[in-house]
Amino acid sequence: MSTISVRPGPTVPPALLRRGAVGAAAVVTALLLWVQAAHHGTGLATAIYFAVIGATVVAAWAGVRRGGSRPAAVCIAVGVALSAVADVVWQLQVSLTGSGSDAGPADVVYLGSYVALATGLSLLARRSTSDRDQRVAGWIDALVVFVAVLVVVWELSVAATVGDESLTVLTRLTLALYPAMDAALIGLVVRLLATRRQGDRTPLAVAAACACWLASDLAYLLDSDAEGFGGWLDSGWLLGSALLAVAAWPLQTAPGPSGAAEESRSGLARLVVCLSALMVPPSMELFLDLTGGVDASGTVFASMLVLTSLVFVRAALLLRGEAAARALLRSRERHAAKLTAHSSDAVLVVARDGRLLNDAAPLSALLGTPATRLVTSGDAVALAGVDPQLAADLFAQALVAEGAVVDAEIPVRHRGEERWISVRLTDLSGDPDVGGVVVHVTDVTGRRRAEDALAHSVLHDGLTGLANRTLFADRVGQALRRTVRGGGSAAVVSVDVDGFKAVNDGLGHAAGDALLREVAARLRAAVRADDTVARIGGDEFAVLVEQTGDDEAVATAARVREVLAAPMTLAGAPVTVTASVGVAVGRGDVGAESLIGDADLALYAAKLDGRDRMKTFTPCMRAQAREARELEQELRGALDGGEFRLVYQPVVGLGDRRVTGFEALLRWDSPRLGPVGPDRFVPVAEAAGLMDAIGSWVLREACATAAAWLRDHAGAGELSMAVNVSATQLGSPDLVASIAAALAESGLPARCLVLEVTETALVGDPERAAACLAALRALGVRLALDDFGTGYSSLAHLRQFTVDVLKIDRSFVSGIAEGEPLPAIVRGTIDLGRTLGLEVLAEGVEHEHQARLLAEGCCDTAQGYLFAKPLERTDAEALLLEQAAVRRPQVPAPRSRVGQAVRPA
Repeated sequence: MSTISVRPGPTVPPALLRRGAVGAAAVVTALLLWVQAAHHGTGLATAIYFAVIGATVVAAWAGVRRGGSRPAAVCIAVGVALSAVADVVWQLQVSLTGSGSDAGPADVVYLGSYVALATGLSLLARRSTSDRDQRVAGWIDALVVFVAVLVVVWELSVAATVGDESLTVLTRLTLALYPAMDAALIGLVVRLLATRRQGDRTPLAVAAACACWLASDLAYLLDSDAEGFGGWLDSGWLLGSALLAVAAWPLQTAPGPSGAAEESRSGLARLVVCLSALMVPPSMELFLDLTGGVDASGTVFASMLVLTSLVFVRAALLLRGEAAARALLRSRERHAAKLTAHSSDAVLVVARDGRLLNDAAPLSALLGTPATRLVTSGDAVALAGVDPQLAADLFAQALVAEGAVVDAEIPVRHRGEERWISVRLTDLSGDPDVGGVVVHVTDVTGRRRAEDALAHSVLHDGLTGLANRTLFADRVGQALRRTVRGGGSAAVVSVDVDGFKAVNDGLGHAAGDALLREVAARLRAAVRADDTVARIGGDEFAVLVEQTGDDEAVATAARVREVLAAPMTLAGAPVTVTASVGVAVGRGDVGAESLIGDADLALYAAKLDGRDRMKTFTPCMRAQAREARELEQELRGALDGGEFRLVYQPVVGLGDRRVTGFEALLRWDSPRLGPVGPDRFVPVAEAAGLMDAIGSWVLREACATAAAWLRDHAGAGELSMAVNVSATQLGSPDLVASIAAALAESGLPARCLVLEVTETALVGDPERAAACLAALRALGVRLALDDFGTGYSSLAHLRQFTVDVLKIDRSFVSGIAEGEPLPAIVRGTIDLGRTLGLEVLAEGVEHEHQARLLAEGCCDTAQGYLFAKPLERTDAEALLLEQAAVRRPQVPAPRSRVGQAVRPA
């Protein structure tokens, strides 16, 4: 089964349909006039009449459908339909009775159409306004017009019809009702016109329709012998029905006057209508006197009384409305005045010649000055503290702009204070309500200060107030560009605070913040006024030095290290920190970020070299940094990946050559890089902050191994296990707890654990190091001072840092040749240790004559390749088994399976 689709036709605008309907009604009226002259009372005239009246009914209901079934439109369409039905009933009545002059069923329907139309007009007027007083005034206007029109139609026809005794009472009443209903419709039309919306032409169509009906009804009363369709009377009724059908369509608005001018014109017209209605009764009396009509003084008096009463009520409403409007105006003026008084804005109206056209008190309130009478714009400019030339230029721009807004934010100086105001100028000289240039003034000082603060926070560090990395990079770029024009060079000094993490973790974040602020203050004091100090991030700072030579940056770096090394007090405790410094020098051929990166590389090299160092950038540092960063990346997963292991180097007593302990040494076998020596990866791990976690693992592993050996090889005697502690570990607040946990987990006696520290690690922060060593001794562990004789060795350190073992560095031992005596420095170190009651241990013993000389010099213990290389755990256990067998005489001594045999006592 196929489906036929019908394409909808184009939509015809309602305005076009209205004009078509009015035009069609005019053509039909002209046609009926011709038929009245040529074929009066014929069937042709009747057919045309009913065809047209049927078309008006269809058009009216089509308008209802277009308008969404509005109640007013429905009532109008019902009225048009009832009028058409009444025409049909009247035609039937004439056909059956031969006369249509007496009252009959058709009149009931006709009058019903009037009622429907009156209801529709009332709904239209009610929809046009929601104000109660306006609705009451509209009803009064309608009553006034109704009374005036009723007086006219009464005197012209209704009085004669009512007094015609040849007609029945019902007929006379019915005939009198038609013009009275027309008068009521005209009154409602006036009410609708008084309250109609702007551009609504519906009331005009209704007014024309009611006028046509009234004319036909009056003519019918004056010529009651008119019979049949097609005459002049029918043309009036037909045209009225067509216009009412047009009124049922959706309203069409047109642009027109609006606002106060339209309201004023509407109110004036309504007042004219009311006052003109008072002239209708006396004018009608004069007309009757001139034409010899019946005296109507009673009617005139009664109508004048009614009209005067209605006009009085209407005037009272007008007065009340005016009083309400004045009260509202005064309330709005007070409201505006209060808003202005408490507003942060001021509005001035300035004439083209500079005169002030309004009160300048809001400007005084805005500026916080006593109210002053200002006459000209120059007075206002002087009061505000604005530059007169700038004010004149803005005013001239506003005049040239011809109504366009000219705005600007300008600085003012008021009472010695720098402020900002925003001004908006609009030339409204052509506006009769303004007549000048409107100057809108707003105090934007708070916003500008907030913007400045925001800009400062974007480019500065919030904790220290120093420049941040963004601003620092910009300053470096500017300095490098200046070297192109003026010569010289720019240098970046990159500074990292050694030991900041220990302070932050040990004393808390508040102490860490205080340390950073103190470092910032010392850096400011150490540099020149035109140098830029910045906090790059964390505990890293940078200084921009613009120099004419190549020594100023190095001198600045020296001053920085000097001022930061001075002790400071944090959280009630003395703290000493050091600084690692990197220096990079550049000229206009390098970029800002490149120069900053070079200084960071130099800083990284200083940290790898042991901290508390200063390094100047060299190109080879890039390769070193890449290698270090590669190591760092690999190190970050090494511990979790199980890539670390420990080897154990025996410690031998020089008197009996018996193994008294081991030193645990860390080894790293990287899956990608292969075996990496401690001298390479330990500095990188310390610089990257990984040494704490790695050191904790070494402690746990070494303690567990030593405890197992004590348990499984008791025959070898009590053994010690030495573990190296780095400078970063020594500064960690978790070190003591970590060692205590390792001892507890393994069950190793504390006296069997020896912690080896270097003097370099101790002298960075001596007070804190001494406190840490005291806490470690409280655990019962033994302490060894490693690499003694190099670097910072001094008796003061031995007195300050209480230790148990003094280790002679391998550099002093390995240089002892065959046949030479024991070097004086070695002999002095051994004597010093014995005097202080310390065990003395020599490192790097590789030859028998070295061991013999050390033993003759009363050195206690030694370690080196002469005895054994660092051993894997299984090989170290084999050595312990061999030593245990030697101590049992009944068991033959087995040959050593690892390294060189250890001679028995």
